[in-house]
Amino acid sequence: MKRTFIPLLLLSLWGGLLDGQSREDLVACIKIALASPEMESAFTQEWGEARPLYLEKPERRSIGLQPAGEIIAQLEAEDFSGFQWEVIPLDPEAIGQLPANEQEFGLLRLGASYREGWNAMSLNLFVNLPRYPRRWLAGSFVLVKENGLWQAIQKSVEIRP
Repeated sequence: MKRTFIPLLLLSLWGGLLDGQSREDLVACIKIALASPEMESAFTQEWGEARPLYLEKPERRSIGLQPAGEIIAQLEAEDFSGFQWEVIPLDPEAIGQLPANEQEFGLLRLGASYREGWNAMSLNLFVNLPRYPRRWLAGSFVLVKENGLWQAIQKSVEIRP
């Protein structure tokens, strides 16, 4: 009895994580985070409006990705159409084909997790800064979905050495 209960419990928890988040939710949260005044100011100052951001998709491993990683791996440029900056999701192999300057300073790294009980999403964003070698912009956001709309309830944006 105990042996069947634990796998069923784990399966139901895993299923809840997968059902609790969607591609649309993740894209909406990424857009809100990137459009925050602090991130927008840093991007405008560092890159201008014409330079694309390359969103690094996670590497596919034989073990599998966490649910948010699976969704990030599925993102395409069309998901960000109409956004103020061009965001181009690329896998590690495609990133390796970019010019060195783009690989170093145009790469957006993202970590995300969904908190189902709170209907909340946590995002962590990292981008190297072109004008300040060996420094990067780090943004951490907690967003909640209320009445069908996502909003940031906590954020921290800073330049780290």
